[in-house]
Amino acid sequence: MYISRRFFIGGATAFGACGAFDGNRLFASPAGRAAGKAPNLTFGVVSDIHIEKTGEGERIESWRNNLTFRRALEWFRDQGVDAVVVAGDMTNYGTVEELEAVAQAWYSVFPGDRYPDGRPVEKVFVLGNHDFHGFLYGGNAAKLYPDEAERARHVLRADFAGFWRRVFHEDYVRFYRKTVKGYEFLGQHWDDGSGMGGGFRDGESGPGLQAFLNAHGRAIDPARPFFYVQHPHPKDTCYGPWAWGHDKGMVTNILSAWPNAVAFSGHSHYTLTDERSVWQGGFTSVGTSSLRYSGLPYNARLPGGYENSETEGRGAWKLDAAKMMPRLASGDSRQGMLWRVYDDRMVVQRREFLAGLDLGDDWVFPLPSAEPRPFAFAARAQKAGAPEFPAGAVLAVSAVKAKNRGGVSGDGKTKLPSEEKAAVRVEIPAASAGRARSYEFEVVATSKSNAEAQKSKFVLAEGFNMPPTHKKTSAPTPCVFALDELPAGDVRFVVTPIGSFGNRGKALAAEWSRPPVA
Repeated sequence: MYISRRFFIGGATAFGACGAFDGNRLFASPAGRAAGKAPNLTFGVVSDIHIEKTGEGERIESWRNNLTFRRALEWFRDQGVDAVVVAGDMTNYGTVEELEAVAQAWYSVFPGDRYPDGRPVEKVFVLGNHDFHGFLYGGNAAKLYPDEAERARHVLRADFAGFWRRVFHEDYVRFYRKTVKGYEFLGQHWDDGSGMGGGFRDGESGPGLQAFLNAHGRAIDPARPFFYVQHPHPKDTCYGPWAWGHDKGMVTNILSAWPNAVAFSGHSHYTLTDERSVWQGGFTSVGTSSLRYSGLPYNARLPGGYENSETEGRGAWKLDAAKMMPRLASGDSRQGMLWRVYDDRMVVQRREFLAGLDLGDDWVFPLPSAEPRPFAFAARAQKAGAPEFPAGAVLAVSAVKAKNRGGVSGDGKTKLPSEEKAAVRVEIPAASAGRARSYEFEVVATSKSNAEAQKSKFVLAEGFNMPPTHKKTSAPTPCVFALDELPAGDVRFVVTPIGSFGNRGKALAAEWSRPPVA
């Protein structure tokens, strides 16, 4: 490697850790935007667009057409971007026709990769798992094209290089480098080189990356950030070690020697309103969410998971089948980012494209990077505070009828039916007073006559993935208990709001009397 960590940090310390940001680098006003200073570089970031078809006859709210992508591109164009990053899963089933739909949206906004006045705009697109082996999902391609020779004419994996050249008019290589206004972008496609015969092979994101960085390292200015794009999250970085969608760790090890690296990754679809979507350790890692739907964190809060999400692992189907609430609707949040790079900072605007609203305060990264890193989880958790219920908020508890989800084991031998049950609904007011917003709620039901008899559940907050001013964000969140899972006798419910870093606000409580048996 040509640029040592010590050399980079030594040069960076002269910047001054907090002075330029009035002692608060996380929530300071982004001076570049406020003062009207033009950024050195502006680029858009989206991921997991999962396009299946063109927009003809479709609505903007529909899934898997290119209308949302085109709307995002139009907004990026209006912001004057120099490049657009797509961090994988451009297509849903990995077909040429789907990639052509992606290109149709792109070239309708940037014909010939240019603005109307001739200025260039760069594509920084990488393939994800859906692009690589989506044709195998549900045997989709085999059903559409039973003949193998015909199938190969439609499946991207049969000839990435040929199809990529035909659709995007540029060469396809697994690792590539593009320079945009003096800033380096490195991209790595999800591709193990196995062709159509390789089956489901996730592979590893790291092989070849070290050699690639060695070969191009001299071109990377240590005083400037450089940007690296792959589909899976680098292990143990953004969203923390619990997150679904990590790679195997090689990329984290490699990039940790490059403090000026900024890695973009998708795959999990996790929301940009989760402040853990940006992480700083040896480098900066950013989860890019999804332009198709917000993913629900289905391997958090194990073993039971969230009552309004899903669970992962052995026997998870049975845990989910018993839940008294459906999955939280998250298909109406389509997210992306706009990055503006200045001499002394990077300013990141998070955007929800259906509502056309920002997802929260801008993230502001000081440049050159210095340690301690301002977006390290521990530092941010301290500054973030805890979500709080507004003054006068109360819980509403009522007896209802509700159904469990029901489900069947993977082998089909065991079934837990969905049936209507007597239940109790706890309606929780939104808790977003102050700087922090609620990401989830813990709901604990305790017997009034026996403090050791308890039943607890976690629920994701309604609007957890939405802009602060969206109507969902201020809506109440329900939590439902079947009557037969509550402790005997009268019950006291205690609800605690929890932020994305786990900070807990003050709880609300309400008592409920079990109706007498007829």
